[in-house]
Amino acid sequence: MIPRPIPVAAPTRVASRLAAAPDGPREVVHASSTAIYVDLDGWALGLLSSGATRVPCGLASTLPDLGVLEPVVGVRDGALVVSDRTVRVARLADPRVTRVGRHPGARSAREISATSGLDLPVDGRLTVADLDRLVGRGPGLTPLGDDVLAGWFAARAALDRPDDVLAAAVRRRLGLTTLLSATLLDCALRGEALPQLADWLADPTDTTAAALLAVGATSGAGLMAGARLALTSLHDASGRAA
Repeated sequence: MIPRPIPVAAPTRVASRLAAAPDGPREVVHASSTAIYVDLDGWALGLLSSGATRVPCGLASTLPDLGVLEPVVGVRDGALVVSDRTVRVARLADPRVTRVGRHPGARSAREISATSGLDLPVDGRLTVADLDRLVGRGPGLTPLGDDVLAGWFAARAALDRPDDVLAAAVRRRLGLTTLLSATLLDCALRGEALPQLADWLADPTDTTAAALLAVGATSGAGLMAGARLALTSLHDASGRAA
């Protein structure tokens, strides 16, 4: 009996990268009931459960529990194969942040608490020295320092105000953090982000803030702090756009 394929929604760039990948087995770098991440030639690719956070480097499935799949993964004919089941791209998605609403300056208590030890610049204008302190800073698959940077770069990209010097500096430092976090930083540099961050940037209500802060132990707070710093960085001391 032929195993049933797994239909997924895929970010366009992820689908293109997967389609171009050579056949062969892939190393699993993380496996849980909510996500399986593999090393796709130096880039983290995730298969996500229906309840997982939709990272911009992930294939979103409708499976409620990935623990039923054996974490043996490969690529065949431009498709991911997990536990002998072909992952079929049924729909394309665009994870880029496209709109930024009006944001108040007040920070949430959770955001302040999570980032209190990072010594972030009050004016939001990050420097290369800040990158040296933040890249890879913290435990887990996505260190808190990287989450802050991802929020900053995604927000700046959404406003069409990228910082090419800092972007190049971050790219040179991607080897200092985890594969997943490096991949998410690469996504952020292109304006790609979690839907919770995109929703909060577009419409900063109590509901969207709570949804973002609920992501991970500190990831949502880090993303929020970084995005808020990016917004601050584009205004001078009087509050006018810089």
